[in-house]
Amino acid sequence: MLEALGLTDDEAELYVALVRSGPSPTDEFDRLPGLPDLPGAVVSGALEGLVAKGLLTRTAGEPAQLIPSPPDVAGEVLLLRRMQELHLARAAMGRLSAEYHRSPKDGLGRASVEFTDGAAVAQRADQMQRGAREEVLIFDMPPYVSSAEDGTALGNDCEMDRLAAGVRYRTVYDQLSIEQPGGLNRIRRYIDAGEGARARPRLPLKMLIVDRRLGIVPALPMNTEHTEGSALIHPSPLLDGLIGLFEQTWNSALPLDLVRDGDRAGHELDETEARVLTLLLSGLTDEVIARQMGVGRRTVLRRARHLMDRAGVVTRMQLGWYAAQHGWIAPSDGAAGVGRKTSGQSVGGA
Repeated sequence: MLEALGLTDDEAELYVALVRSGPSPTDEFDRLPGLPDLPGAVVSGALEGLVAKGLLTRTAGEPAQLIPSPPDVAGEVLLLRRMQELHLARAAMGRLSAEYHRSPKDGLGRASVEFTDGAAVAQRADQMQRGAREEVLIFDMPPYVSSAEDGTALGNDCEMDRLAAGVRYRTVYDQLSIEQPGGLNRIRRYIDAGEGARARPRLPLKMLIVDRRLGIVPALPMNTEHTEGSALIHPSPLLDGLIGLFEQTWNSALPLDLVRDGDRAGHELDETEARVLTLLLSGLTDEVIARQMGVGRRTVLRRARHLMDRAGVVTRMQLGWYAAQHGWIAPSDGAAGVGRKTSGQSVGGA
Protein backbone atom coordinates (compact mmCIF):
# COMPACT_ATOMS: atom_id res chain seq x y z
CA MET A 1 0.00 0.00 0.00
CA LEU A 2 2.86 2.41 0.71
CA GLU A 3 3.93 2.20 -2.91
CA ALA A 4 1.02 4.55 -3.68
CA LEU A 5 2.93 7.26 -1.77
CA GLY A 6 5.90 6.96 -4.11
CA LEU A 7 7.95 4.39 -2.17
CA THR A 8 9.64 1.48 -3.89
CA ASP A 9 8.83 -2.02 -2.68
CA ASP A 10 12.18 -2.24 -0.87
CA GLU A 11 11.73 1.16 0.79
CA ALA A 12 8.26 0.20 1.96
CA GLU A 13 9.44 -3.08 3.50
CA LEU A 14 12.37 -1.44 5.29
CA TYR A 15 10.22 1.41 6.61
CA VAL A 16 7.64 -1.01 8.02
CA ALA A 17 10.40 -3.03 9.73
CA LEU A 18 11.91 0.15 11.25
CA VAL A 19 8.55 1.45 12.48
CA ARG A 20 7.81 -1.85 14.18
CA SER A 21 11.22 -2.10 15.83
CA GLY A 22 11.77 1.57 16.69
CA PRO A 23 15.12 3.48 16.59
CA SER A 24 17.99 1.16 15.81
CA PRO A 25 21.80 1.55 15.89
CA THR A 26 23.29 1.07 12.45
CA ASP A 27 25.55 -1.72 13.70
CA GLU A 28 22.47 -3.70 14.84
CA PHE A 29 20.37 -2.96 11.81
CA ASP A 30 21.02 -6.34 10.18
CA ARG A 31 19.38 -8.08 13.15
CA LEU A 32 16.08 -6.19 13.03
CA PRO A 33 13.04 -8.51 13.19
CA GLY A 34 11.04 -8.59 9.97
CA LEU A 35 13.90 -7.18 7.90
CA PRO A 36 13.60 -8.37 4.28
CA ASP A 37 16.39 -10.49 2.89
CA LEU A 38 17.99 -8.04 0.44
CA PRO A 39 21.50 -7.51 -0.92
CA GLY A 40 23.54 -4.92 0.97
CA ALA A 41 23.62 -2.49 -1.96
CA VAL A 42 19.83 -2.64 -2.28
CA VAL A 43 19.39 -2.00 1.47
CA SER A 44 21.77 0.98 1.34
CA GLY A 45 19.89 2.43 -1.62
CA ALA A 46 16.53 1.94 0.07
CA LEU A 47 17.75 3.60 3.30
CA GLU A 48 19.01 6.59 1.32
CA GLY A 49 15.64 6.77 -0.39
CA LEU A 50 13.83 6.81 2.96
CA VAL A 51 16.09 9.59 4.21
CA ALA A 52 15.47 11.63 1.04
CA LYS A 53 11.69 11.22 1.44
CA GLY A 54 11.78 12.33 5.07
CA LEU A 55 10.79 8.92 6.42
CA LEU A 56 14.09 8.20 8.16
CA THR A 57 16.64 10.18 10.12
CA ARG A 58 20.26 9.08 10.48
CA THR A 59 21.88 10.66 13.55
CA ALA A 60 25.52 11.68 13.88
CA GLY A 61 27.84 9.91 16.28
CA GLU A 62 29.05 6.39 16.72
CA PRO A 63 27.15 4.27 16.29
CA ALA A 64 24.64 6.27 14.26
CA GLN A 65 20.96 5.77 14.99
CA LEU A 66 18.30 5.06 12.40
CA ILE A 67 15.08 6.78 13.58
CA PRO A 68 11.89 6.28 11.54
CA SER A 69 9.65 9.33 11.23
CA PRO A 70 6.12 9.05 12.67
CA PRO A 71 3.88 7.56 9.95
CA ASP A 72 1.01 9.97 10.60
CA VAL A 73 3.24 13.02 10.09
CA ALA A 74 5.55 11.81 7.34
CA GLY A 75 2.74 9.98 5.55
CA GLU A 76 0.62 13.13 5.40
CA VAL A 77 3.49 15.07 3.85
CA LEU A 78 4.06 12.38 1.23
CA LEU A 79 0.34 12.15 0.51
CA LEU A 80 0.06 15.90 -0.08
CA ARG A 81 3.14 15.80 -2.31
CA ARG A 82 1.68 12.88 -4.26
CA MET A 83 -1.65 14.67 -4.67
CA GLN A 84 0.14 17.74 -6.00
CA GLU A 85 2.04 15.60 -8.51
CA LEU A 86 -1.19 13.96 -9.66
CA HIS A 87 -2.85 17.37 -10.00
CA LEU A 88 0.01 18.59 -12.16
CA ALA A 89 -0.08 15.40 -14.22
CA ARG A 90 -3.83 15.77 -14.76
CA ALA A 91 -3.39 19.36 -15.90
CA ALA A 92 -0.64 18.27 -18.31
CA MET A 93 -2.86 15.52 -19.74
CA GLY A 94 -5.64 18.06 -20.18
CA ARG A 95 -3.37 20.34 -22.18
CA LEU A 96 -2.12 17.40 -24.21
CA SER A 97 -5.70 16.26 -24.88
CA ALA A 98 -6.64 19.73 -26.12
CA GLU A 99 -3.61 19.69 -28.42
CA TYR A 100 -4.57 16.22 -29.66
CA HIS A 101 -8.02 17.36 -30.72
CA ARG A 102 -6.68 20.55 -32.32
CA SER A 103 -3.85 18.99 -34.28
CA PRO A 104 -4.44 18.15 -37.96
CA LYS A 105 -4.02 14.69 -39.38
CA ASP A 106 -2.84 14.17 -42.96
CA GLY A 107 -3.77 17.79 -43.65
CA LEU A 108 -7.50 16.99 -43.40
CA GLY A 109 -8.06 17.43 -39.69
CA ARG A 110 -8.37 14.78 -37.00
CA ALA A 111 -10.10 11.67 -38.32
CA SER A 112 -13.61 11.24 -36.94
CA VAL A 113 -13.23 7.44 -36.88
CA GLU A 114 -10.35 5.38 -35.50
CA PHE A 115 -10.21 1.59 -35.60
CA THR A 116 -9.19 -0.45 -32.55
CA ASP A 117 -8.11 -4.08 -32.70
CA GLY A 118 -9.89 -6.80 -30.78
CA ALA A 119 -7.43 -7.04 -27.90
CA ALA A 120 -7.95 -3.38 -26.99
CA VAL A 121 -11.76 -3.16 -27.31
CA ALA A 122 -12.62 -4.08 -23.71
CA GLN A 123 -9.81 -1.89 -22.36
CA ARG A 124 -10.91 1.09 -24.45
CA ALA A 125 -14.54 0.71 -23.38
CA ASP A 126 -13.46 0.57 -19.74
CA GLN A 127 -11.27 3.67 -20.14
CA MET A 128 -14.11 5.57 -21.77
CA GLN A 129 -16.52 4.77 -18.95
CA ARG A 130 -14.03 5.64 -16.22
CA GLY A 131 -13.53 9.01 -17.90
CA ALA A 132 -17.29 9.72 -17.97
CA ARG A 133 -18.43 12.80 -16.07
CA GLU A 134 -22.11 13.15 -16.97
CA GLU A 135 -23.80 10.36 -18.93
CA VAL A 136 -23.16 7.03 -20.64
CA LEU A 137 -25.48 5.73 -23.37
CA ILE A 138 -25.44 2.01 -24.23
CA PHE A 139 -27.02 -0.36 -26.73
CA ASP A 140 -26.49 -3.77 -25.09
CA MET A 141 -26.60 -6.98 -27.09
CA PRO A 142 -24.54 -10.16 -27.53
CA PRO A 143 -21.96 -11.30 -28.50
CA TYR A 144 -19.82 -9.81 -25.73
CA VAL A 145 -16.09 -9.10 -25.78
CA SER A 146 -15.84 -9.96 -22.06
CA SER A 147 -17.91 -13.08 -21.55
CA ALA A 148 -18.04 -16.32 -19.62
CA GLU A 149 -17.33 -19.66 -21.26
CA ASP A 150 -21.02 -20.01 -22.18
CA GLY A 151 -20.98 -16.63 -23.94
CA THR A 152 -22.99 -14.78 -21.30
CA ALA A 153 -21.96 -11.26 -20.33
CA LEU A 154 -19.68 -10.68 -17.36
CA GLY A 155 -20.59 -8.00 -14.84
CA ASN A 156 -19.66 -4.41 -15.66
CA ASP A 157 -18.01 -3.36 -12.41
CA CYS A 158 -16.93 -0.11 -14.04
CA GLU A 159 -20.58 0.89 -14.49
CA MET A 160 -21.28 0.22 -10.82
CA ASP A 161 -18.36 2.46 -9.84
CA ARG A 162 -19.44 5.30 -12.14
CA LEU A 163 -23.08 5.08 -11.01
CA ALA A 164 -21.90 5.41 -7.43
CA ALA A 165 -19.92 8.50 -8.49
CA GLY A 166 -23.07 10.14 -9.86
CA VAL A 167 -22.68 9.40 -13.58
CA ARG A 168 -26.02 8.74 -15.29
CA TYR A 169 -26.39 5.55 -17.34
CA ARG A 170 -29.11 4.87 -19.89
CA THR A 171 -29.09 1.41 -21.47
CA VAL A 172 -31.36 -0.12 -24.09
CA TYR A 173 -31.20 -3.92 -23.98
CA ASP A 174 -31.79 -6.17 -26.95
CA GLN A 175 -34.21 -9.02 -26.24
CA LEU A 176 -31.30 -11.44 -26.70
CA SER A 177 -29.54 -9.81 -23.72
CA ILE A 178 -32.53 -10.52 -21.50
CA GLU A 179 -32.90 -14.08 -22.80
CA GLN A 180 -29.35 -15.01 -21.80
CA PRO A 181 -29.00 -17.23 -18.70
CA GLY A 182 -28.99 -14.87 -15.75
CA GLY A 183 -29.66 -11.92 -18.07
CA LEU A 184 -32.49 -10.48 -16.00
CA ASN A 185 -30.51 -10.70 -12.76
CA ARG A 186 -27.57 -8.92 -14.40
CA ILE A 187 -29.80 -6.11 -15.63
CA ARG A 188 -31.60 -5.83 -12.33
CA ARG A 189 -28.29 -5.30 -10.53
CA TYR A 190 -27.64 -2.22 -12.66
CA ILE A 191 -31.19 -0.91 -12.23
CA ASP A 192 -30.93 -1.24 -8.47
CA ALA A 193 -27.73 0.82 -8.63
CA GLY A 194 -29.51 3.61 -10.56
CA GLU A 195 -29.32 2.68 -14.24
CA GLY A 196 -32.15 3.75 -16.53
CA ALA A 197 -32.96 0.58 -18.47
CA ARG A 198 -35.26 -0.12 -21.39
CA ALA A 199 -35.74 -2.96 -23.85
CA ARG A 200 -36.36 -3.41 -27.57
CA PRO A 201 -37.03 -6.65 -29.47
CA ARG A 202 -34.02 -5.95 -31.69
CA LEU A 203 -31.29 -3.33 -31.74
CA PRO A 204 -29.47 -2.27 -34.91
CA LEU A 205 -25.99 -2.41 -33.36
CA LYS A 206 -23.98 -2.47 -30.15
CA MET A 207 -22.91 0.97 -28.99
CA LEU A 208 -21.32 2.91 -26.14
CA ILE A 209 -21.36 6.74 -26.05
CA VAL A 210 -19.72 8.75 -23.27
CA ASP A 211 -20.68 12.35 -22.49
CA ARG A 212 -21.88 12.79 -26.09
CA ARG A 213 -18.27 13.35 -27.16
CA LEU A 214 -16.93 9.85 -27.82
CA GLY A 215 -18.54 6.65 -29.07
CA ILE A 216 -17.49 3.10 -29.84
CA VAL A 217 -19.27 0.62 -32.12
CA PRO A 218 -18.28 -2.75 -33.64
CA ALA A 219 -16.23 -2.55 -36.80
CA LEU A 220 -17.79 -5.73 -38.21
CA PRO A 221 -21.42 -6.50 -39.10
CA MET A 222 -23.56 -7.76 -36.23
CA ASN A 223 -24.66 -10.81 -38.23
CA THR A 224 -21.30 -12.40 -37.44
CA GLU A 225 -20.15 -13.92 -34.18
CA HIS A 226 -16.87 -12.05 -34.28
CA THR A 227 -16.21 -9.36 -31.67
CA GLU A 228 -12.76 -8.37 -32.90
CA GLY A 229 -12.24 -4.74 -33.72
CA SER A 230 -14.23 -1.61 -33.08
CA ALA A 231 -14.63 1.88 -34.45
CA LEU A 232 -13.96 4.82 -32.14
CA ILE A 233 -16.14 7.77 -33.12
CA HIS A 234 -14.94 11.31 -32.30
CA PRO A 235 -17.16 14.44 -32.34
CA SER A 236 -18.60 14.56 -35.86
CA PRO A 237 -21.89 14.37 -37.75
CA LEU A 238 -21.55 10.59 -37.50
CA LEU A 239 -21.48 10.76 -33.70
CA ASP A 240 -24.43 13.17 -33.74
CA GLY A 241 -26.34 10.64 -35.84
CA LEU A 242 -25.59 7.82 -33.41
CA ILE A 243 -26.77 9.96 -30.49
CA GLY A 244 -29.96 10.72 -32.39
CA LEU A 245 -30.45 7.01 -33.07
CA PHE A 246 -30.07 6.26 -29.38
CA GLU A 247 -32.60 8.90 -28.33
CA GLN A 248 -35.13 7.73 -30.90
CA THR A 249 -34.72 4.12 -29.82
CA TRP A 250 -34.84 5.05 -26.12
CA ASN A 251 -38.11 6.95 -26.54
CA SER A 252 -39.80 3.96 -28.17
CA ALA A 253 -38.37 1.28 -25.87
CA LEU A 254 -40.10 -0.45 -22.96
CA PRO A 255 -39.02 0.80 -19.50
CA LEU A 256 -37.59 -2.01 -17.39
CA ASP A 257 -37.53 -0.08 -14.09
CA LEU A 258 -41.12 -0.92 -13.19
CA VAL A 259 -42.98 0.95 -10.45
CA ARG A 260 -43.60 -1.36 -7.50
CA ASP A 261 -43.62 -1.76 -3.73
CA GLY A 262 -46.10 1.05 -3.16
CA ASP A 263 -44.29 3.67 -5.25
CA ARG A 264 -47.77 4.59 -6.48
CA ALA A 265 -50.50 4.09 -3.92
CA GLY A 266 -53.22 1.68 -5.02
CA HIS A 267 -51.19 0.14 -7.83
CA GLU A 268 -48.41 -1.71 -6.02
CA LEU A 269 -46.80 -4.75 -7.57
CA ASP A 270 -44.86 -7.15 -5.44
CA GLU A 271 -41.40 -8.22 -6.60
CA THR A 272 -42.56 -11.37 -8.37
CA GLU A 273 -45.39 -9.59 -10.16
CA ALA A 274 -43.02 -6.87 -11.33
CA ARG A 275 -40.57 -9.43 -12.71
CA VAL A 276 -43.29 -11.32 -14.57
CA LEU A 277 -44.69 -8.11 -16.04
CA THR A 278 -41.21 -6.97 -17.10
CA LEU A 279 -40.55 -10.20 -18.96
CA LEU A 280 -44.01 -10.41 -20.51
CA LEU A 281 -43.79 -6.90 -21.90
CA SER A 282 -40.24 -7.53 -23.13
CA GLY A 283 -41.69 -9.97 -25.65
CA LEU A 284 -40.05 -13.10 -24.23
CA THR A 285 -41.71 -16.47 -24.69
CA ASP A 286 -43.24 -18.24 -21.72
CA GLU A 287 -40.46 -20.83 -21.87
CA VAL A 288 -37.74 -18.16 -21.64
CA ILE A 289 -39.57 -16.39 -18.81
CA ALA A 290 -39.83 -19.65 -16.90
CA ARG A 291 -36.10 -20.27 -17.36
CA GLN A 292 -35.19 -16.74 -16.21
CA MET A 293 -37.34 -17.07 -13.09
CA GLY A 294 -36.41 -20.66 -12.34
CA VAL A 295 -40.03 -21.86 -12.39
CA GLY A 296 -42.22 -24.01 -14.63
CA ARG A 297 -44.11 -22.74 -17.68
CA ARG A 298 -47.44 -23.35 -15.93
CA THR A 299 -46.38 -21.06 -13.11
CA VAL A 300 -45.65 -18.31 -15.63
CA LEU A 301 -49.06 -18.79 -17.27
CA ARG A 302 -50.78 -18.70 -13.89
CA ARG A 303 -49.02 -15.49 -12.84
CA ALA A 304 -49.72 -13.85 -16.20
CA ARG A 305 -53.39 -14.73 -15.86
CA HIS A 306 -53.40 -13.27 -12.34
CA LEU A 307 -52.04 -9.96 -13.65
CA MET A 308 -54.57 -9.88 -16.48
CA ASP A 309 -57.43 -10.61 -14.08
CA ARG A 310 -56.20 -7.91 -11.76
CA ALA A 311 -56.12 -5.44 -14.63
CA GLY A 312 -59.48 -6.63 -15.96
CA VAL A 313 -58.15 -7.41 -19.44
CA VAL A 314 -58.20 -10.49 -21.65
CA THR A 315 -55.04 -10.15 -23.77
CA ARG A 316 -51.39 -9.43 -23.01
CA MET A 317 -51.47 -6.45 -25.36
CA GLN A 318 -54.25 -4.98 -23.23
CA LEU A 319 -52.20 -5.76 -20.14
CA GLY A 320 -49.32 -3.69 -21.51
CA TRP A 321 -51.65 -0.77 -22.21
CA TYR A 322 -53.18 -1.02 -18.72
CA ALA A 323 -49.76 -1.19 -17.07
CA ALA A 324 -48.64 1.98 -18.85
CA GLN A 325 -51.87 3.87 -18.10
CA HIS A 326 -52.05 2.91 -14.42
CA GLY A 327 -48.47 3.44 -13.32
CA TRP A 328 -47.28 -0.15 -13.28
CA ILE A 329 -44.38 0.81 -15.53
CA ALA A 330 -42.31 3.98 -15.68
CA PRO A 331 -43.46 6.78 -18.02
CA SER A 332 -42.35 6.27 -21.61
CA ASP A 333 -41.24 9.84 -22.34
CA GLY A 334 -37.53 10.36 -23.04
CA ALA A 335 -36.07 11.34 -19.67
CA ALA A 336 -38.62 10.20 -17.13
CA GLY A 337 -37.46 7.60 -14.70
CA VAL A 338 -33.91 7.75 -16.02
CA GLY A 339 -31.13 6.80 -13.63
CA ARG A 340 -33.24 7.02 -10.48
CA LYS A 341 -31.22 6.67 -7.30
CA THR A 342 -32.87 4.49 -4.72
CA SER A 343 -30.66 4.65 -1.62
CA GLY A 344 -30.26 0.89 -1.68
CA GLN A 345 -33.91 0.10 -2.46
CA SER A 346 -34.85 -1.78 -5.61
CA VAL A 347 -36.33 0.32 -8.39
CA GLY A 348 -38.24 -2.43 -10.09
CA GLY A 349 -38.50 -6.01 -11.12
CA ALA A 350 -35.73 -6.18 -13.65
